[in-house]
Amino acid sequence: MFKFRLVVVSVLFALLSVSAFAQAAAGKIVLINTAAFYDEKAGITKLVNAEKLLDGEFTAKIKALQDGNARLQVISAEMQNMQKLPPAQFNQVAYTAKQDEGEQLQRKLGYDKTDLEGAIAKRRKVLISPISQDIGKAIDEFGKKNGYAAVFDVSKMGDSGALLFLAESADVTKEFITFYNARPASATPPK
Repeated sequence: MFKFRLVVVSVLFALLSVSAFAQAAAGKIVLINTAAFYDEKAGITKLVNAEKLLDGEFTAKIKALQDGNARLQVISAEMQNMQKLPPAQFNQVAYTAKQDEGEQLQRKLGYDKTDLEGAIAKRRKVLISPISQDIGKAIDEFGKKNGYAAVFDVSKMGDSGALLFLAESADVTKEFITFYNARPASATPPK
């Protein structure tokens, strides 16, 4: 067991040494937090505006789904109250009708939700994908301009548990957002 640990520590030390050497020889390794691109105040303006447009387009349909879910909860509560009635007051016909209404509404909401998710995904592809591709090109340009050896997405690394330490100097998110927002518009956004 001790030999195994010694081998692991040796390999890690070698990797860190190679990494440090490569970083010094080829340039600096930096991180960008792509989740910050969506921040309304400090994010990428073009992306934030496209997200707002997308949200605005589907607000009514999302509200209709929320209202339907609220109605479904009311039906469920009504059915529970009916079940609490004494047997002499319990109306099986009314209960069955309420149950049918709830099941029909539940099927309709399931269909509407699936339909809405598809519509949002389709519209997102039209609105957001070109911007995402442009951001990718800009990250490449930004990295080359600044002599960076590698640019990693800190939000993805943090989610996976791969990021153990981050020095503030390695996070260039704000600089990139400023760089991107200052660039001339490459194309008009899709309608």
